[in-house]
Amino acid sequence: MRSPASQARSLISTSCAKLMPTLLSRIFSPTFLLYAFVVVTQLEYGAYLGAQLDFPEGFRLFYAIGILWSFGWWLQTDSKKRSVDLAYDRGLFLYIAWPILLSYYLIKTRGPKGLLIILAFIAVYIGSTAIGIILSAIAIAMRP
Repeated sequence: MRSPASQARSLISTSCAKLMPTLLSRIFSPTFLLYAFVVVTQLEYGAYLGAQLDFPEGFRLFYAIGILWSFGWWLQTDSKKRSVDLAYDRGLFLYIAWPILLSYYLIKTRGPKGLLIILAFIAVYIGSTAIGIILSAIAIAMRP
Protein backbone atom coordinates (compact mmCIF):
# COMPACT_ATOMS: atom_id res chain seq x y z
CA MET A 1 0.00 0.00 0.00
CA ARG A 2 1.34 3.39 -0.98
CA SER A 3 1.39 6.30 1.39
CA PRO A 4 -0.83 9.32 0.71
CA ALA A 5 2.28 11.44 0.06
CA SER A 6 3.56 9.07 -2.62
CA GLN A 7 0.10 8.92 -4.18
CA ALA A 8 -0.01 12.72 -4.26
CA ARG A 9 3.46 12.90 -5.86
CA SER A 10 2.41 10.34 -8.43
CA LEU A 11 -0.76 12.27 -9.22
CA ILE A 12 1.16 15.56 -9.53
CA SER A 13 3.84 14.08 -11.79
CA THR A 14 1.19 12.44 -13.99
CA SER A 15 -0.76 15.69 -14.20
CA CYS A 16 2.39 17.65 -15.04
CA ALA A 17 3.36 15.12 -17.69
CA LYS A 18 -0.02 15.57 -19.35
CA LEU A 19 -0.19 19.33 -18.86
CA MET A 20 3.32 20.33 -19.99
CA PRO A 21 3.05 19.30 -23.66
CA THR A 22 -0.31 21.06 -23.91
CA LEU A 23 0.99 24.17 -22.17
CA LEU A 24 4.17 24.27 -24.26
CA SER A 25 2.26 23.75 -27.50
CA ARG A 26 0.01 26.69 -26.61
CA ILE A 27 2.90 28.94 -25.59
CA PHE A 28 4.81 28.18 -28.78
CA SER A 29 1.75 28.23 -31.01
CA PRO A 30 1.80 30.63 -33.96
CA THR A 31 -1.19 32.53 -32.55
CA PHE A 32 0.42 33.20 -29.17
CA LEU A 33 3.76 34.16 -30.71
CA LEU A 34 2.05 36.44 -33.26
CA TYR A 35 0.25 38.30 -30.48
CA ALA A 36 3.41 38.40 -28.34
CA PHE A 37 5.38 39.83 -31.26
CA VAL A 38 2.75 42.51 -31.90
CA VAL A 39 2.52 43.47 -28.22
CA VAL A 40 6.28 43.78 -27.77
CA THR A 41 6.95 45.67 -31.00
CA GLN A 42 3.98 48.01 -30.57
CA LEU A 43 4.99 48.77 -26.97
CA GLU A 44 8.42 49.69 -28.27
CA TYR A 45 6.90 51.72 -31.11
CA GLY A 46 4.68 53.59 -28.64
CA ALA A 47 7.58 54.24 -26.28
CA TYR A 48 9.71 55.76 -29.05
CA LEU A 49 6.74 57.71 -30.35
CA GLY A 50 5.87 59.04 -26.88
CA ALA A 51 9.45 60.05 -26.18
CA GLN A 52 9.69 61.64 -29.64
CA LEU A 53 12.85 59.70 -30.40
CA ASP A 54 14.04 58.36 -33.73
CA PHE A 55 13.58 54.64 -34.20
CA PRO A 56 16.66 52.43 -34.34
CA GLU A 57 17.74 51.64 -37.88
CA GLY A 58 16.96 47.95 -37.67
CA PHE A 59 13.55 48.29 -36.03
CA ARG A 60 11.56 48.83 -39.22
CA LEU A 61 13.32 45.95 -40.99
CA PHE A 62 12.89 43.66 -37.98
CA TYR A 63 9.21 44.58 -37.73
CA ALA A 64 8.52 44.08 -41.45
CA ILE A 65 10.21 40.68 -41.55
CA GLY A 66 8.83 39.59 -38.18
CA ILE A 67 5.21 40.49 -38.87
CA LEU A 68 5.21 38.79 -42.28
CA TRP A 69 6.90 35.69 -40.88
CA SER A 70 4.47 35.54 -37.94
CA PHE A 71 1.40 35.96 -40.11
CA GLY A 72 2.74 33.47 -42.65
CA TRP A 73 3.43 30.84 -39.98
CA TRP A 74 0.01 31.39 -38.42
CA LEU A 75 -1.74 31.23 -41.80
CA GLN A 76 0.08 28.05 -42.82
CA THR A 77 -0.67 26.30 -39.51
CA ASP A 78 -4.29 27.43 -39.40
CA SER A 79 -5.01 26.52 -43.02
CA LYS A 80 -3.60 23.01 -42.48
CA LYS A 81 -5.72 22.61 -39.35
CA ARG A 82 -8.86 23.69 -41.23
CA SER A 83 -7.97 21.90 -44.51
CA VAL A 84 -8.21 25.10 -46.55
CA ASP A 85 -6.22 25.42 -49.76
CA LEU A 86 -4.59 28.78 -50.25
CA ALA A 87 -2.84 30.49 -53.11
CA TYR A 88 0.34 28.88 -54.35
CA ASP A 89 2.54 31.86 -53.55
CA ARG A 90 1.41 32.85 -50.08
CA GLY A 91 4.58 34.80 -49.41
CA LEU A 92 3.99 37.24 -52.26
CA PHE A 93 0.34 37.69 -51.35
CA LEU A 94 1.24 38.27 -47.70
CA TYR A 95 3.90 40.78 -48.69
CA ILE A 96 1.61 42.71 -51.01
CA ALA A 97 -1.75 42.61 -49.22
CA TRP A 98 -1.54 40.85 -45.85
CA PRO A 99 -4.33 42.85 -44.14
CA ILE A 100 -6.78 42.09 -46.95
CA LEU A 101 -5.71 38.47 -47.40
CA LEU A 102 -5.88 37.64 -43.69
CA SER A 103 -9.20 39.44 -43.21
CA TYR A 104 -10.67 37.52 -46.14
CA TYR A 105 -9.27 34.24 -44.82
CA LEU A 106 -10.66 34.80 -41.31
CA ILE A 107 -14.12 35.70 -42.56
CA LYS A 108 -14.10 32.81 -45.04
CA THR A 109 -13.06 30.20 -42.46
CA ARG A 110 -14.85 31.48 -39.37
CA GLY A 111 -17.79 33.51 -40.65
CA PRO A 112 -18.92 36.35 -38.35
CA LYS A 113 -16.50 35.19 -35.62
CA GLY A 114 -13.71 36.20 -37.99
CA LEU A 115 -14.71 39.84 -37.54
CA LEU A 116 -14.31 39.48 -33.78
CA ILE A 117 -10.83 38.07 -34.26
CA ILE A 118 -9.94 40.99 -36.54
CA LEU A 119 -11.29 43.48 -34.01
CA ALA A 120 -9.38 41.77 -31.19
CA PHE A 121 -6.15 42.00 -33.18
CA ILE A 122 -6.75 45.69 -33.93
CA ALA A 123 -7.47 46.33 -30.23
CA VAL A 124 -4.24 44.60 -29.19
CA TYR A 125 -2.30 46.51 -31.85
CA ILE A 126 -3.66 49.94 -30.91
CA GLY A 127 -3.78 49.19 -27.18
CA SER A 128 -0.12 48.13 -27.07
CA THR A 129 0.90 51.31 -28.86
CA ALA A 130 -1.17 53.43 -26.47
CA ILE A 131 0.33 51.71 -23.43
CA GLY A 132 3.82 52.31 -24.84
CA ILE A 133 3.05 56.01 -25.28
CA ILE A 134 1.61 56.26 -21.77
CA LEU A 135 4.60 54.48 -20.20
CA SER A 136 6.96 56.73 -22.11
CA ALA A 137 5.09 59.84 -20.96
CA ILE A 138 5.20 58.63 -17.36
CA ALA A 139 8.93 57.95 -17.61
CA ILE A 140 9.55 61.42 -19.03
CA ALA A 141 7.39 63.05 -16.35
CA MET A 142 9.26 61.24 -13.56
CA ARG A 143 12.68 62.46 -14.72
CA PRO A 144 14.26 65.01 -12.38
